[in-house]
Amino acid sequence: MKVIKYVLKLLIISMLYGSLAYGHNINVPNIGDSSSKFMSISQENRLGDLIYSQILGSFRLISDPMVTSYIQTLGNRLLASNYKSAINYRFLVINNPDINAFAAPGGIIGINSGIIQKTKTEAELAGVLAHEIAHIKARHLSRMYEKSSTIDITTALSVIAAVVAGMYDNDTIGKSLTSLQGFEVQKKINYIRAHEYEADRIAVNILANANINPKAMGSFFRTLLKETNENNQTEFLRTHPLTKNRIVETETLASKYKGKFTDDSYSYQYISVKVSLDQLNTRDFIKQYKYDGDISKMTPSKVIDDYAYALALTKEKKYKKSSIVLNNLVKFLDSKELIEIKNYTLISLAENYLKNDRAEQAISILEDLNNIYPTDNTTLYYLSEAYIKNKEYKKALNKLLPYVIEHKDHRLIIKISEAAYRLNETSLGHEYKGDYLKMIGSLNSAAKFYRLALKYNMKGRMIDQRINSKLKSIDKIRESKDIL
Repeated sequence: MKVIKYVLKLLIISMLYGSLAYGHNINVPNIGDSSSKFMSISQENRLGDLIYSQILGSFRLISDPMVTSYIQTLGNRLLASNYKSAINYRFLVINNPDINAFAAPGGIIGINSGIIQKTKTEAELAGVLAHEIAHIKARHLSRMYEKSSTIDITTALSVIAAVVAGMYDNDTIGKSLTSLQGFEVQKKINYIRAHEYEADRIAVNILANANINPKAMGSFFRTLLKETNENNQTEFLRTHPLTKNRIVETETLASKYKGKFTDDSYSYQYISVKVSLDQLNTRDFIKQYKYDGDISKMTPSKVIDDYAYALALTKEKKYKKSSIVLNNLVKFLDSKELIEIKNYTLISLAENYLKNDRAEQAISILEDLNNIYPTDNTTLYYLSEAYIKNKEYKKALNKLLPYVIEHKDHRLIIKISEAAYRLNETSLGHEYKGDYLKMIGSLNSAAKFYRLALKYNMKGRMIDQRINSKLKSIDKIRESKDIL
């Protein structure tokens, strides 16, 4: 009974954190980390791993490695001034058009794709990430426990992962609200408001330290407040802290920082195009767009528009025309030495070739990129896909196996399994399918595939020992859920 009551209480706290942060149709459950009094860094990281696996297994995430790598890179830039942190921050993009973000223990930060679509510049997007980072840095969840929890931390930690995994289930939250009795909501509103203001102040400092315009936070808040007022959500605003005072405070603090801050980047604009493509009527866009292939007439805005046009063509399976546009972009970007988005364009061109059954041309592009950037997971993802499509399964394994030993990327792990099965390396295929399932929190299924890997292993005792070690690791994960 105590556990059930605590789950209900934490669900309300989570909901309040979220809705207090922004505006209409916006839930930002800032489930920050706990202080050392309640949770050690080791415990927090273990909890973060559990939450991360549940999110991978249950949320509709954007899996495009170009998008996820960009968000992780931007997040790392914000964290650069705090390089001694023992927390391993991980940034995720949920495929959801609502404006939403959250922070969870263990440095897990998620944003909805709607955030990328709604922000206008990289600095505005960075402001959202910085705000979520601030909740973790300020140890807000621990302080919430101190004020509101009478249940021991062991019990509390055992339910947080389930809360995060279920936080998008509005029906569950609604039932929880009506079921819980004696929870002093207004006190929690006041306390969470203080956390939001504190997170704003920390976030402004994070942005300035990363040389990103701190004023962008205020401008994004104003956009959200304006939209909320236009939707007549006055009652909502009376109980939530996205007020003009909060915006003014954020802008006043930001104005005290001086320097040549960055506002935007080509990379952000490219990623924004990729994320927004699902919401775009590509057929109408193609009909209305006036394409001029003369690269001497290119302008910065034209580069972005042409890239959007090329992706729209690819989506509509007009591969030949899309490849022409992308090749022209590559030529222009090469002359301007815009390496970052030139690489993005090359990967999009390779993706075009893969979809048009031109794997060898894709491989040529991707091998060149891989020689320059051997640890870039975006390139490795598409290169392994190209190798598999071209029936070069051994090459895919040779590229991926050394990488995933150090970098546990679930998307690459499942590629190893696929290549192994195609190569009739059945035991290896089962083993890495088990690795993938363990990463997404499907422990029973993972154990099943590890046992199958043992059954089909014909390569001796050392492989048996490796697989048995992985089976034991599942038992340890199960134990950690009980003893966190």
